[in-house]
Amino acid sequence: AGNDAPSFAATEVTNNTSASADTTPPQLIITGDSRPKITGNQLVLSFSDTGNLDADATHKPANGAFTVLVNGVANAVTSVSVEA
Repeated sequence: AGNDAPSFAATEVTNNTSASADTTPPQLIITGDSRPKITGNQLVLSFSDTGNLDADATHKPANGAFTVLVNGVANAVTSVSVEA
């Protein structure tokens, strides 16, 4: 939907959306039942402002758009999905 994502702790985010886009960035939910969690071999992240998520699989982020560290060591991201 053109929202800019904020930077996560220790992670810089480069936003490339136009100034006329929706200027309310989604926020990573870090508390409650929607906080980041591991489910099997999945890292599940939930964001606010999900009404504008695009569930079209052709628009999802590439696996390389994320870096996951486990005890400081990179763990390859093998799949990304968006549940709008």
